Amino acid sequence: MFEEFIQPDQLLPEQLDEVLSLGWFRMGPSIFTTEFITFDQKIFRTLWLRLVLPTYQHSSTFRKLEKRNPDFRIECKPLQLDDRHHLLYRQYRQAMSFQMSPTINNLLYGWDQGSDSIFDTQQLELYDGDELVGCSFFDCGDQSAQGISSFYHPDYEKHSMGRFMIYLQIDFCKQLGMYFYYPGYFVPGYPHLDYKLKIGTRCLEFLHPHQNRWLPIGEYQDLGLPFPFTF
Repeated sequence: MFEEFIQPDQLLPEQLDEVLSLGWFRMGPSIFTTEFITFDQKIFRTLWLRLVLPTYQHSSTFRKLEKRNPDFRIECKPLQLDDRHHLLYRQYRQAMSFQMSPTINNLLYGWDQGSDSIFDTQQLELYDGDELVGCSFFDCGDQSAQGISSFYHPDYEKHSMGRFMIYLQIDFCKQLGMYFYYPGYFVPGYPHLDYKLKIGTRCLEFLHPHQNRWLPIGEYQDLGLPFPFTF
């Protein structure tokens, strides 16, 4: 299987928990799964990740980020977009070299107009005074959550805003009593996504593609497949 998409009419919280546990994830208004992905005309294997929140503890990296970012005001609430969020996303997208969805609406809904969503999306925001400087989205199920996207003002890059907001999402989900946090997949041989392996390493699991079960990331080893390869 290369990839598969489904666009359900509804997705109950416990159903989101189930599909996440099977290696599915959100893309716009759909859920999808894939075993491979292409970058720079190379095919790589994808390995899905999750954090077991009851055993999660703050790392020294998170403590350092807290000390680096003590003055930001943090807010978390259900999705509620306005012009500030759209402007911040445009500023971030213009400064980044990698490919992104053209707009927030395209990212969340798959088209350029907002719409009702089957997902319970939460919005985490960082403010410097009254200025919105960072924003991230995650979806909540019954016992699980999936991290969707983070963006921030380019002037704040030195604050490691993207990673900081992921830590804040995880902390928020743990406070809610959730059991799993799913950050998506990482790609062996493609270092751009390796940062996911450094967040909550002691409680991080990956979905073994052959055994179809979750294993501690410490048990990960080269699966012996000839990837990446060019085409």
